[in-house]
Amino acid sequence: MTAWLIPSGTFGEMVAEPNSRGRFGFSASMKPDSNDRWTPFRLTAAQLPQRVLAGPAELERA
Repeated sequence: MTAWLIPSGTFGEMVAEPNSRGRFGFSASMKPDSNDRWTPFRLTAAQLPQRVLAGPAELERA
């Protein structure tokens, strides 16, 4: 299981303009050797709870 935990401010800085419906797109690779722009935010199921519990300050350092 893979998840991406991206602080909203960081996400806002990294995405393009919204589409005509006001929605933003998100496309990230689940391949372990991927090096897309979302890789620093990719977490395993085991990592996710620890990162969430670490709080917002830790998320910004990701």
